Amino acid sequence: MPDDAVRSALAQRWSRQLQDWAIPEELLAKAPESPWTFDPNGFRPLRDVPLNQTQLALVELLARSAHRSVLDVGAGAGAAVLPIGSAIRSLLALDQNAEMLEVLALESEASPELLVETRVGDFFDLEPELGRFDVVTSQNVIYNISDLFGFLEGLLAHAEVGVVLEMTLHHPHYGLNLLWEEFHQLQRPTDPSATDVIEALTVLGVSPKVVIGPGLRRSMDPAQQIISTRKRLCLAPTEDRAIQAAIQAGRMLVNPTVTLICECASA
Repeated sequence: MPDDAVRSALAQRWSRQLQDWAIPEELLAKAPESPWTFDPNGFRPLRDVPLNQTQLALVELLARSAHRSVLDVGAGAGAAVLPIGSAIRSLLALDQNAEMLEVLALESEASPELLVETRVGDFFDLEPELGRFDVVTSQNVIYNISDLFGFLEGLLAHAEVGVVLEMTLHHPHYGLNLLWEEFHQLQRPTDPSATDVIEALTVLGVSPKVVIGPGLRRSMDPAQQIISTRKRLCLAPTEDRAIQAAIQAGRMLVNPTVTLICECASA
């Protein structure tokens, strides 16, 4: 099959499979709280733990860069890049959530030598205004993007040294599949996955280095995990004890973290 046909088929499959993850409207209508709200404080950077595989990859690429400039797409509160602030000279952080970027700006004060700029908005809207950066990174964003090739090409177009992508092996909600079945008798999808992203990069002529890790991206106390899980499952607080029992019984599916390191040919 020609590359353009492969690209079209993969792009359509990716978009269709993402749509399959939509929560049924009847469950959303009955949900006590929105399943899509997040506390920015839960995404603050962890500075007293070993660097994860994504951060190590960023440090390695930045060591080869001239200006040590970073574009972080979907930066959140800075959990990925601020712990390696000493390796970065300038950071442009993009996110659609203004509250997340406010936390990032406050957290960046711990690295006064780091020049930080934040912009609120969608990557595709902001992308035409962006310049070139030594390293471009995006963590746990790609499953929110229906235009897979447009996103990947956009990231690659702005990188001088390389692009570092982080995602879960399966869709980030995959870990709750058994709980959806238990509490709602609802079968959830299993696709798409990181293998589709790797295939898309290959179609674009990029052969990424792949690193798989345990999937622990931020700390969360057990009580907060129950609250977060309950909200995501569109359940009421009366289900907290049942959710806790299900988690303790190992009903959460393992969903490792995948880091893709794409080195630019000119680097």
